[in-house]
Amino acid sequence: MEFGFSEEQEAFRKSVRDFIARETTREMDRELDATSEFPVELARKMADAGFYGVPFPPAYGGSGGGPIEFAILCDELAYGSEAAAACFLMPVFFAGEMILLNGSEEQKREYLPKIISGDLRGCFALTEPDSGSDAASITTHAELDPSGEHWVLNGHKALISGVDVADFMMTVVRTGPPEPKKYSNMTILMVDRSLPGVEHRKIEKMGSKAIGLFEIFFDDVRVPRSMVIGAEQAVGTGWAQMWNSLDMERIMVATLYAATARRALDDAVEYAKQRKQFGQTIGNFQAIHHQLASMKIECDAASLMAYRAAWLKHAGKPCSMEGAEAKVFATEVAQRVTQQGMQVMGGWGYTMDFDMQRYVRSALLGPIGMGTNHIQRTIIAKLMEVF
Repeated sequence: MEFGFSEEQEAFRKSVRDFIARETTREMDRELDATSEFPVELARKMADAGFYGVPFPPAYGGSGGGPIEFAILCDELAYGSEAAAACFLMPVFFAGEMILLNGSEEQKREYLPKIISGDLRGCFALTEPDSGSDAASITTHAELDPSGEHWVLNGHKALISGVDVADFMMTVVRTGPPEPKKYSNMTILMVDRSLPGVEHRKIEKMGSKAIGLFEIFFDDVRVPRSMVIGAEQAVGTGWAQMWNSLDMERIMVATLYAATARRALDDAVEYAKQRKQFGQTIGNFQAIHHQLASMKIECDAASLMAYRAAWLKHAGKPCSMEGAEAKVFATEVAQRVTQQGMQVMGGWGYTMDFDMQRYVRSALLGPIGMGTNHIQRTIIAKLMEVF
């Protein structure tokens, strides 16, 4: 059993770190947090650096990286810059992975090179005002028009990230009744955001502000029949298509939040080395260094769980349980470690002069987004055959 990376993976890790050091700053992330703007210029630089092509095969212009390279990239980006991580995840995972795993060969050849080059961005639209964890209860629907050339889309999506900067929205809809099972007749349409009848409204949120949060309203939106993800034969298979991406989604989230926790720990350690009280640095006090040691243990465990799931995926082994475990543990570790980091920093950790408050706000999303931790625990229990 080995706990390391190949020489090529280490070189790749270093290249990502060098990019972060060269192209991002703490001040940039603070400004984007304050303005809630998407970093378009940074996104272009990341595309030019080849990062968007990492998880895609060379046949489509990618570099052919696997789950481990994907995890390394998520890890280093999230540790170095929340904005950089946002720039990567929106086009690559929410659009690119969906097309790679489920698209037709024609769709892959047309859209993946544009995603890799940074010329196309997409978002994923599943959640609705009355449909969250119970994803199969969506009511947004589409019907073929009399000509059979377009799907006519009507409905309302909510809590969707990145709508304002997306070219296309991977939109999960009903294309028939929820029978014989409620997972039946779900289809994913690739909806051009500029189509007539599409409107969106921004929802203000407390953290992770580089990508905005939105509601989407569809009013008789005419979507070409060719924009079904997976082409005509994939109509009604949307639920299975979403399941295809769940392992990588959980690995991604676990890696991101393990990195957030590690960044908060490192900031807390640096502060403890410099802050003096009662004639010595606070790191000398047992209450502080024991707390930092506990934070370190949790950070290392979260990272190991994330990379274990990535390795299993890379090896072609089942990893649904391990991915769910990593997602739960890493996101909850991020909450604990960021709040403990604020405690180490005292009043200064609560101010906008330091980044700890931003880490705390970002970490609060982890157990909620990408499948709540309650749902993940249910999945784990089911895979354990508890019920």
